[in-house]
Amino acid sequence: MRYGLMFLVTAMTAYLGLPQPALGQGFGTGKGLPRHEITNLTGDLYRFRQVRHFGMFLVTTDGIVVVDPTNSEAAAWLKDQLDERFGLPVKYVIYSHSHNDHSSGGEVFADTATIIGHENMRKNLVSPAADAALLPREQLWDTNHDGLLQKTEVEGTALANGFAALDSDRNGGLSRAEVWVRQFGGEQVPPDIYYADRASINLGGKTVELHYMGRNHSDDMSVVLFPEERTIYTVDFLTPKRPPRADLGGGFLPDWVASLRRVEQLDFDIISPGHELPGTKADVIEQRHYLEELVEAVSEGIAAGRTKQQLVETILMEDYDHLIEYDFSRARNVAGAYEILISNE
Repeated sequence: MRYGLMFLVTAMTAYLGLPQPALGQGFGTGKGLPRHEITNLTGDLYRFRQVRHFGMFLVTTDGIVVVDPTNSEAAAWLKDQLDERFGLPVKYVIYSHSHNDHSSGGEVFADTATIIGHENMRKNLVSPAADAALLPREQLWDTNHDGLLQKTEVEGTALANGFAALDSDRNGGLSRAEVWVRQFGGEQVPPDIYYADRASINLGGKTVELHYMGRNHSDDMSVVLFPEERTIYTVDFLTPKRPPRADLGGGFLPDWVASLRRVEQLDFDIISPGHELPGTKADVIEQRHYLEELVEAVSEGIAAGRTKQQLVETILMEDYDHLIEYDFSRARNVAGAYEILISNE
């Protein structure tokens, strides 16, 4: 087993006063935020950032474990920093999930590192066929039923930004393969090793665990647990004190709620997300309550025959108006939940 990798496939199918990087400035642009930064979280565990994105690394006597190299530029900067500060090779790179804004840049460490990810990444990193059908939620947007998404059909979604670049054949509509590029396309080096339910890395007397908690923000998300540091890395799946981002992306409901319940059972004190500040287990519970109430309210509205716009106007989630970006995310969370739940029927 390379570098002591041990796989344990099983049937388990108030912020802590840590150094605070800048928060919430220049939403969507990164204006006012450091481009690159390394902060110590606890012990030998660190966060590194590229503007609004955070990855992690753990230093051991035998080498370094990097989680989410982010992209090629960030990874090259990080490699220089690790060489200068620690003089140790990166032995493992963990991809939290297959979205290209977190799990690119692995090639920078490929000469010394083994790359690990969940087994569902294998299919997600393969481009769909040119004639692949739109996904059920995308079919809701395809109001003219031509099998493509025109810009007017995706206004208000993440596809509206950069539409022209995604429309590679310049026919004015996005195919399933072109939509795929936004989240998965790029120069990602695929994992060397895939795991199913749980995996454990032992390196330099330290342990790193990968836990698959089911579908949530994606269907290949790993929660990374650092047992000695009592810390979990939750990336886009769970951001303390912030609602799930906007229209819930390619997320899965109600699976997301069940996934949060599983996270609550892990033994940890600190949550380190892929965006914003760290948090505690109380933030898992708050996020679960938020999503439970959102799913229940939207499901009841669908059953009553109410439209998406009616639900957006009436499901206000006011108990959570203290959360970061509440005003940005609340309406789009409702709309996203509606689309996900109705496309599952």
